[in-house]
Amino acid sequence: MKISPRDKKLLIAGIAALGLFLLIKLFIFPLYDSYVEQKKDIALKEKTKEKYLKFIEDQGKAKDALKGSNKEEATIQKSLLKGETPSLAAADIQKVIDGFAKESKVDVQSVKVMDPEEKENFTTIPVQVIFSSDLTRMKKFIQSIETDRKLLTIPELKIRVKNETKPQDISVTLQVAGFMKKGETKN
Repeated sequence: MKISPRDKKLLIAGIAALGLFLLIKLFIFPLYDSYVEQKKDIALKEKTKEKYLKFIEDQGKAKDALKGSNKEEATIQKSLLKGETPSLAAADIQKVIDGFAKESKVDVQSVKVMDPEEKENFTTIPVQVIFSSDLTRMKKFIQSIETDRKLLTIPELKIRVKNETKPQDISVTLQVAGFMKKGETKN
């Protein structure tokens, strides 16, 4: 069997086409698919790396925020009243009020502990103070209460003139309230 030159060329072209098809099918497509997969994998790993780097950065920020929060809590703890019961906390307020009264030179006539009030995580300890003074000393006394390192408020204040002919002499009834942590109260 003799193959004509034309058939020979067709046969060579067919074998070359088959070889090219097999080369493309068995080598080029798998290499290209592998390249595309690796590119996707690298992109996914980049996103994961960025996510973890952001997490590490956020963790540092969270630690800083926690430190700030702990400092703030320590400051708040210092501003709360001392004592395990409302009665002991009221004694703490009375001690502070006595110091301010001596410093301001006001004449305290009576101090009465009021009923404590529960509010969220804190217990409010109110103390009623009645004293005689003039406006300057009263102002100094109230300013001392409001600027104390303890968190004290004045929810109620009543001022009466003792003698209309001498209006600088006044009688003051005020309520001073301090705060203690609710969990610390043991009635």
